[in-house]
Amino acid sequence: MLEMTIDSIRVSMMNYQHVVILKEKNSDRYLPIWIGPSEADAISVKLQNIHLSRPLTHDLLKNTVFALESISGASIRKVVVNDLKADTFYAQIVFEFDEGPVPVIVDLLPTNYKYRENDKDSSVSIVWQGRKYDTRLIGEYEDGGKVNLEVANNDGLIFNLYYDASRERWLLTRIKLDSRPSDAIALAVRVTTPIFVEDVVMDKAGIILDKETGKPLTTSKEEADKKGNPKVDEKEMKKLSAFYDFINTLDLDDLGKRQS
Repeated sequence: MLEMTIDSIRVSMMNYQHVVILKEKNSDRYLPIWIGPSEADAISVKLQNIHLSRPLTHDLLKNTVFALESISGASIRKVVVNDLKADTFYAQIVFEFDEGPVPVIVDLLPTNYKYRENDKDSSVSIVWQGRKYDTRLIGEYEDGGKVNLEVANNDGLIFNLYYDASRERWLLTRIKLDSRPSDAIALAVRVTTPIFVEDVVMDKAGIILDKETGKPLTTSKEEADKKGNPKVDEKEMKKLSAFYDFINTLDLDDLGKRQS
């Protein structure tokens, strides 16, 4: 996972499509993500510290998040651009608990459960803060030596949890919200939380500039080989043709030389 900064917001003069340019914090690689004009304005307004008499939608979202933090005990820790499929970017807003994992009630899973791929999409019911969520099992991952399960509902809520054998209870470690990258970034600049991009997304869509022509170059195969990441599937790369065609319409000669 790579931390990013916002380099600029651009408009393609060919089709007037807006794009936000993210820059890898410790490298000269960039990630262009196409976004809507209203989301571009929402990001630009905050970056330029423009004061508006009435809150925009993302200001309302920020105020709602802040109001609920004291009730839930959870705060936004980061936003992550986590996937790119068929020219569409995906993101998540990640909440973690200020005082560590919190207990939840989990039904339909035994306490000694170990994830099996055949169990994917199995029903799991969890109760958090007195509210029941009907979810499905979507996978597992290791974090800090603990195996966490991921379950998700149909409204874009993803819960990460693990069983604490010493205390004989399930613990909720973080909550993720599915989001469009544009909305996640517009919220991130308001709550001043870091922006990350998964390595696989940078391997698919990260660019550098050709020093002679100033034109963008994709870095997928080269970067995947250097980092030892799995190579991006050729068929999948072909599905991103619209993305690369769009990037070639942008004037990026001054990339990294100014901020929005």
